[in-house]
Amino acid sequence: MKYFIVAIFSLVFSNFSLAQKKEINWLKKEIIDLNIDTTGNLTNNPKALKDIIGDAEIVLLGEQSHGDGTVFKTKGQLIRFLHDQMNFDVLVFESSLYLAEKSFQNSLVSNNPIRDLRGSTYPHWSWTNEVQPLIQYINTSAKSENPLIVSGMDYQEISKIDRNDFPVELYLTLKKLNIGFIDQNEQNDYFTFYSYLAAYLNNLPKDIQETDLIALSNKFIKTSQRFLSQLENQSSSDIDLLKQVLKNKVAVTPVLISRKYNDNNFSMNTRDSIMADNIIWLKEKRYPGKKIIVWAASRHIARNYHTAPEKSTGDYLFEKYKGKIYSIAFMTNYGNWGTIGMKKDKVIPPAKENTLENLFSKTGKQNFFLNIRNLNKSSWLFKEQVARPFGYMEESKVWPHYFDGIIFNNEMVKTTIVQ
Repeated sequence: MKYFIVAIFSLVFSNFSLAQKKEINWLKKEIIDLNIDTTGNLTNNPKALKDIIGDAEIVLLGEQSHGDGTVFKTKGQLIRFLHDQMNFDVLVFESSLYLAEKSFQNSLVSNNPIRDLRGSTYPHWSWTNEVQPLIQYINTSAKSENPLIVSGMDYQEISKIDRNDFPVELYLTLKKLNIGFIDQNEQNDYFTFYSYLAAYLNNLPKDIQETDLIALSNKFIKTSQRFLSQLENQSSSDIDLLKQVLKNKVAVTPVLISRKYNDNNFSMNTRDSIMADNIIWLKEKRYPGKKIIVWAASRHIARNYHTAPEKSTGDYLFEKYKGKIYSIAFMTNYGNWGTIGMKKDKVIPPAKENTLENLFSKTGKQNFFLNIRNLNKSSWLFKEQVARPFGYMEESKVWPHYFDGIIFNNEMVKTTIVQ
């Protein structure tokens, strides 16, 4: 009996090893090597990469965490490739739409454009050494006939430009167009509530009652909707941006109020739906005809990941654009990650045996791209595979249902701050 069990185990292990060897050989034929540590070519096989991206008009680039230095370097190289060789002209960060647009505009006339470009998004990206080559590239391209435009997709206020400049610009624009408040009380209430909204309701007076805050928020929504109606036939680059940002604030206000007093009614749909709506607006209204690159967390760009009725930005975009979307997840074998604001980095333990990252590591390649779109349904990748593209937490999924491509970095290195 003992020898029989050993024989069965040996047979199973032999079959498993044979299957794994077959998968590794398949990977070696399909992957595209990436050169991420150079300022030159991303790949020696650009045609293959261009053929895979094909006629996509929006490329979504994920990341496991916001402290993935190696991913940032890889993204920078890929973005340069997409801009230089495939005519992608707009880079959209998972951060404030208003901030990114204004910062990019400022950089075009600034004596210190690098400062303005660094201010266009969250410091955990823009103030890392790993992103500086991309920022330098954006600055250089701004002087060319084919600039790489920087924009954003989020409603969240993250800077003085959001909190101070937006309400001032809105007020001055309305005044110039003879669109006013009904009276001084309405104006005072409007900007008082905006100051609360810009701080995510964390700066409320201690004695404010729920009913009073709800009444104030309803006034803010009603007044904003009146302004949007009066601005409907007005159009310029600045006015169009103001209108879109104001629509965002109207959409998120009741959700934040609900979250404040009743978390059970809060849906993550709101942020992702707003981000998707902003990307659609950028593509169809602000930059029609231009192709877009999106830089965001993998959770936001994945499709089919959330349980209904929750949806990700990727779900909304895929529903509208189908094959015109190409989404890329990032996966890592081992290393460490950490944002520039963290005192201590986090260790990424080597991927366990039989996981996707472990299998990738056995190709012997340090960095590569793998297309998983339009695979034969009999492919081994259409069986559940354990991987950790979301915050380095292991999950067993059929990954072609969630992403179109994977970029693998064998070793992850944390981000480092610009000195």
